[in-house]
Amino acid sequence: MTLRRAVDTLVAEGIVERRHGSGTYVTPQPFVRMLGLTSFSQDMRDRGLIPSSRLLAFRVIPADGTLAGQLRIPIGDPVLSFTRLRTASGDAMAVESVWIPQKFVPGLGGSDLGGSLYELLAERYRITTGAAKVSIEPVLPEPRVRELLTLDEDQACLRIRMVDSDTRGQVIMIANCVYRGDRYQLSADITGAAFLSAAVRRAG
Repeated sequence: MTLRRAVDTLVAEGIVERRHGSGTYVTPQPFVRMLGLTSFSQDMRDRGLIPSSRLLAFRVIPADGTLAGQLRIPIGDPVLSFTRLRTASGDAMAVESVWIPQKFVPGLGGSDLGGSLYELLAERYRITTGAAKVSIEPVLPEPRVRELLTLDEDQACLRIRMVDSDTRGQVIMIANCVYRGDRYQLSADITGAAFLSAAVRRAG
């Protein structure tokens, strides 16, 4: 009875889970990522994991009105569009789709996309990301994404959409990433700077 109560406590705390007809297992703990301009590859390496990518699609498309407006380029300009499955030590973590104007990355091919895109842009093209607009929302993934991430039908994911700009403010790419909700968490440090500024303005 003492052991059963101890297991019940661990289940309530989310440390272990009971699987009907199978047994009790340790619950996989999600990776916590601080919001910031860090690459997936570096984030995984910091956790002692081996990052990798599998290219799922790669093509050049003409920018339509919506894409041209988001990337701030003329309509019809060629844009590289690619999708990758991101893994950590062999475990599927995210499906990432990226759009980047071809003029920024001449010669870039699918064989170049096995690692960190941020590192590739910095080392080969001298492009450094200076800022990003980020939106995050919970979603139920599409069937193909669910299959790639080995998820159940009712398992939610985090969709993170980023519009990255370089240090001069030029938009360089758009990324749409779907992360496993059970394996990935986001964390942020929040300050009261906005309230402090308002207080200073009122005092002035």
